[in-house]
Amino acid sequence: MIANKVIKMSIDTHKSLIRVFWIGIALIYISVFIALYYKIILPFSEWTISDWLINYEDGGFKRRGLLGGFLFLIQDYIGMKLQVQILLLQILVLSGILFGMFLFTKKYKVDFFYLLIMISPYILCFPALTIRSGGRREILLILLVIGYSLAKKSRSNDVILLLLYLIFLLVHELGFFYLPFLVWVNYLKWNKINFKYLLCLIVSTLLTVVLIYFLGSDINNGESLSILKERGVVFNKENIFELEYFFDFNFVLKHKISFLIHIAELFIIIFQMGYYIYLFKRTFFNTYIIGNVICVLWVAPLFYLGIDWFRWVYIYSSLLFVIFSCSCLEINDLKGIQFNKNIMIKPIYLIVSVFFYLFIFLHLQHDTLFILIKKILT
Repeated sequence: MIANKVIKMSIDTHKSLIRVFWIGIALIYISVFIALYYKIILPFSEWTISDWLINYEDGGFKRRGLLGGFLFLIQDYIGMKLQVQILLLQILVLSGILFGMFLFTKKYKVDFFYLLIMISPYILCFPALTIRSGGRREILLILLVIGYSLAKKSRSNDVILLLLYLIFLLVHELGFFYLPFLVWVNYLKWNKINFKYLLCLIVSTLLTVVLIYFLGSDINNGESLSILKERGVVFNKENIFELEYFFDFNFVLKHKISFLIHIAELFIIIFQMGYYIYLFKRTFFNTYIIGNVICVLWVAPLFYLGIDWFRWVYIYSSLLFVIFSCSCLEINDLKGIQFNKNIMIKPIYLIVSVFFYLFIFLHLQHDTLFILIKKILT
């Protein structure tokens, strides 16, 4: 059957494929930046704006307030609007993630199978498929792990990773639930467990989280909206300061199919990378299984504490892809992008992946993409 025949490509086809691949991804991200711009000027969904503006001016020290205070200082000193700062920050961080992914394809010898995993809707294409939640603060954590994985092996870079991670916890405490990925990427960097560094990382992380939990005040202490109004930011709806959130399991039961699908998508993505490892780097397969068991168990409480399961899956998948890239691919010692000698995948895998990605795309929309397009056109 045609579906079971191995896809064969010439070297010229490989080069053409990688060129078209990155041109297409660049165009997609340009459309993401345009969408982020329209999210600032249109009263569509303000989660990705308000998310960055939690601050210490209303009520003092609080969880997630560090970055907002920093943006306030920039506005005070140079007069740049908060909305513009957020847009520039989102563009810079997303561009950094995109560039980091590009460097993966230069640092390692890649193949079509690898590129297919990279463009997963829960990895590189996620910001383009979730207009409502694209460009939120978790992109800082993803960029941090990508940057560390590409950096030279040195103790100073280990210290920088630790310090920036602790700073990120003051930006968003959800980073705590992805701590095992930092341990994992450090292990891959040194090919061993540095127990002193591991102890320092865990203890400092726990102390930071305890500090936030016991000393941090509420996100909104009653003055946040008025403070932001004075600074030129007015929210109409869907902002984090007016969110009265508590975990309502009845809501999950009401939409249980959608929530269960998110979990299924996560495990399919884990399987997808695991299948590649099983085929081409079987010596790492047991480590991959054990690492994912630890990571899944560690991140599981987040699915109870927060209802944005698709975001949790996005972070997990993106960080796992970094681990996957660092552990399974051969280093490229030549200039330019080089392809490895792994056998090409069969068409049936490509067909199944395309349908799986299309399914994720439809599942992630929640009608918001079409609402934004309608607002832009009208």
